[in-house]
This record gives sequence, C-alpha cells and structure tokens, in this order.
Amino acid sequence: MSPRLPAAARVMADQAASAALLNCLLKEFALPLSLLDQDSQRQPLGLPFQLYRRLQSPRTVPLLVRMPDGARFAVLADRDDTLGSQTYVSAVYGQRPGQRWQALTPALLAESMLDSCAAVTGQNNPELLTQILASRDLKRAVAAHFDDQAVAPLAEYLRSEQCLWYGHPAQVAPKARLWPAALRQEEVSPEFGAALRLHLFEVPAGGLWIAANGMAREDVLAACADQSGARPGHAILSMHPVQAELFRADPRVQRLQARQEIRDLGRSGFLSHPTASVRTMYIPGHEYFIKGSLNIRITNCVRKNAWYELESALLIDSLLKRLTSASPDSTGGLHTVSEPAALGWSPAGHSEEDRIWFREQTGAILRTNFCLAEGEENCLLAGTVFGRDLALQSNVLAFLEQQLGRAPEADDLLRWFASYAALLLRPVLNMFFNHGVIFEPHLQNTVLVHRDGHPARLLLRDYEGVKLSAELGIHAVPHDIPARVRQSMEYPRAQGWSRIAYCLFVNNLSEAVLALTHGRPALAPAMWQLVRQELAQIRSTLQTPAPELDALLDDASIPCKTNFRIRLAAAADKFAGYVQLRAPWQVRP
Repeated sequence: MSPRLPAAARVMADQAASAALLNCLLKEFALPLSLLDQDSQRQPLGLPFQLYRRLQSPRTVPLLVRMPDGARFAVLADRDDTLGSQTYVSAVYGQRPGQRWQALTPALLAESMLDSCAAVTGQNNPELLTQILASRDLKRAVAAHFDDQAVAPLAEYLRSEQCLWYGHPAQVAPKARLWPAALRQEEVSPEFGAALRLHLFEVPAGGLWIAANGMAREDVLAACADQSGARPGHAILSMHPVQAELFRADPRVQRLQARQEIRDLGRSGFLSHPTASVRTMYIPGHEYFIKGSLNIRITNCVRKNAWYELESALLIDSLLKRLTSASPDSTGGLHTVSEPAALGWSPAGHSEEDRIWFREQTGAILRTNFCLAEGEENCLLAGTVFGRDLALQSNVLAFLEQQLGRAPEADDLLRWFASYAALLLRPVLNMFFNHGVIFEPHLQNTVLVHRDGHPARLLLRDYEGVKLSAELGIHAVPHDIPARVRQSMEYPRAQGWSRIAYCLFVNNLSEAVLALTHGRPALAPAMWQLVRQELAQIRSTLQTPAPELDALLDDASIPCKTNFRIRLAAAADKFAGYVQLRAPWQVRP
C-alpha cells in the first residue's frame, strides 16, 4: 500500500477487516463450540491488562475466546449476542500458549486465527491468508480514495450498490478478487464508483443459445448489445471487461479470432456501472441489468455463469410468474426481480467440453431493471442499508435521521424494523412451506423499496440462487429437463431450511438489528421479540405442516453457514455446512 495512505482511513479499514475476522471466529467456532468465556467479566484476570479500565463501562462486554490449542483472543464489544453480531469497541488482543498478550493487526489476527482454527478442523488453505490481506488492502484503498469526500451511501440506488465498502460482515476475505494483473481496481471495482463500457465480441449467430420467457430472440440480443453493426449471420455479445481479458487470452479464442470467426470490438458497449456483486452491470434507463460471467474468485466463489444455472434461472422465472399469478394468496406478498432471458454462444465443430466452456464464458442473464418502475431514489441495496459508512457508523440511522428530519427515537426504530421484518419473512417462509421454493434472502439479494424512508416492499433477486425442495418444489418444473439442471436446483428439505434460516436470521435480520441499535444495544431484545411475534403470526396463517417453524418458535437453534470453515478447507462454497447458534429471542435461564 502507498505510504501516503491517510492514517484515519487505514485505521477504519483495518477495524472493518478485523471485525469480519472476529465475526467468523465467534459464529463458526467460539459460540457453537462453547469456547467463549462467559465468566470473563466476573474474573477479568483472564483478559489483557489493556482492557481492564474499559470494563467499568456498562456498555462494554468482554469477549474472551479460549481455543482448544491454547490460543486466546480478547476484545470488548457493545453487547453479548447469541448470533455473534456485535460492534467491537476496542482493539483485538491475542495470546499464544506461553506468550504475552499483544494487540493484533488484521494480518496478525488472520495468522493466529488460521493456525488455531486449522488445529480444530484439521484443514488448512495456504492461499487464504493472501486473500485476506488482499481484501484488507482493497478496504484501505477505498477508505483512502474517499477520505476527504462526503458520500451519502443511501442517496439512491446506484450509490447503494457501489457503497458496500466493507463487504460481507461474516466473510474473512469479503473484498478478495483475483483480477488480471493488468487491471487497476479503480477502473473496474464498484467501490470506486466505476463506470465502464462493456466489451463486445461479434460471433456467428448459428452458435447462439437463447432462452426466454415472453421475449423475442431479437429483443434479447438488443438488450445485451446494439446489434446494428453486426455482419449478416452474426450477433454481438457483451462481456464484463475483466471477463473479456480472460476470454481473449485463451488459445481457443485466439484461433477463432485469427480465422475471423470471432471479432473483438473492444470496449464499445453500453456504458455500465458494476454493482456490489461486481459482475452484474447496471445501465441507467436500460430495461435490464446484464449479469455476465466472471470466471474469477470473488469473496468465496468463482462467479462464472454455469450452463445449468443459466437454464435453471429461466425455469425459476417461469415458475415464480406462474405462482404469483395463479396463487397470490399463498406467496406471502412475494415481490421478485424477474430474469426473463439468458443467452450464450459456442462454436460449431468443437468438443462438448469446449462448447460448454464457450457457453459459460459468454453466458449472460437479463434481469429486469426495477428502478424504471419504482424510481432510483426509492430503491436501496439492503446490504448497504445495514452496512457502515467509511467511519464505521450506521448507514441506516443516518438515513432515517435525514428522512425524519430528526434523530430517530426507539419507537421509530421498532416500527421501521417491524415493517422490514414482515416484508422479508412472510414471502420467504410462505414460499418454502407452501411451494417448496428455497430463496437465498441474504443482504445482497434483497432490495428495499421505500416511500419517504419507510419500507414499502422488498424485492428478492438472483434466480441462480433459488432452489426447489426435493419433496415439493422440484415437482413444479418439467420432468424432461436435463439431469444436471435438475440436480443443480434440487435441495433436500432440511438443507433448504438451513439455507433459508441462515440467510433470514444470521445474515439479514441480525445485521438489521445491529445497525438499527448502533449506540443503543439495549433495544435489540425488543426487536427480536418482534421477529418472534411475526413468526408466530405467519405460522397461524399457514395451512400446511411447518415443523421447522414450530421448532423455531419452541426455541430451537438457528443454523449458521460456515463461510470461514469452507474457505479454510479450500472447498467450493456449495459444500459449506452449518453450525447451530442459540435463537436471540430465547430467554436466558
């Protein structure tokens, strides 16, 4: 990093990086394995001396993690949270066996955590530390870039997509990206407010694969790129510039270019803005987002458009349109962002393996631009609503103060949260229990539509991530779909429930509660009781068995996805498991 990096920016970015690491440690190890010392407040001698004087504050909760290998980690937080969502109010300290306590930078914390957690799991990923440090470095660069600028993350939709500055709060490397070395982050990363033209390629039209619900073939192509310059018998496809660099470097592509079967038209496509997902491009005023392939690792996954996911997205689009039209009372007020078309291209005369490779490299999904109907000023990415600004202050509290013309009071926050929770819980749970549809309602898949600051509706998006339960949902799609497509969509019911419960309670609502109660953690229990009341209300309206919801209301535990453990194992995200955390509305004995 540049030595000119402002000190304040470095401090904020490093705090955010350390917080993400600590969140993973607490959620995936300390809480489920009972490694959190609950007696540390009564017996503070176990803590480093630097934390002693802070213990007198009634708002301070010491968290002392005693790992099985003898390593210890200590930090002060603003609350004791059963889901491991809290604000850290001190530096992080660590102690290895036989050594003294020391303050831990993000790099030292990562090294200690990787060693200690690998001793628990028996798995180690030598590349993970590099990715953690790359994520930290991007956070530092973003903080420095905006150090002397006033930015309102929730001013309008695009701003909210590009101001998720610190990323997923429970990933160890949320900003790690394996870009081609020639590209600068500032040119292509949403966090820097990037705007760039899509890269165009002309290809023979005979190799096109296009699937659409209610769209003509020519309209699908026109939505992806201006076709007016295409030669007869050819079509123009667009790509994310990073994907284009990867595509052009492949010898198979270079051979086709040499024969003029593919023409490289350069960055001459629509002027687009990368959104928080990096590969989904927003084109103001255009009817569709373009979600292209991006065959690099971002956070925890390689983000290519697998051919079977392209096909499954269209099946889900058709199914959801049918259900919301024919059975609206059973969907819980579901609002989604439709994905009516997908396309890709592969050349003739190649092996099946090569044809799949080309189709996935060129694959794209069209996603309806909801801003045209709702208004850009009314739409906000939920991840940024409940995220932090560059000074680590709550975005949503500043937003509500601006909307109300005054600082929000406790009743304001409770009413706002109750509305948000209902809009989130009702459709997701109704769709699961009534139709076997398994959404992935995490913060980056949730768009808040507000009216004068108050939640009006939630839009759920990303049909690639929607699955169908083996017991119910999968029977609603045609039986003759390819086996690989069916396999990618079908989930056992128990796995589907774990996914939904994690996204709803750990990923989404716990961060909403944390952001809304920033500076007043005593308000959090009341919010969780509102969640429990809403769950009971939903249960009373269901006309179908809902044993998972019954158990949850009886104070069953909540599954938490092991984002860190799966990265430690260097395995694909789809193989991530779950640990169990205590429901936050449980009454302590």
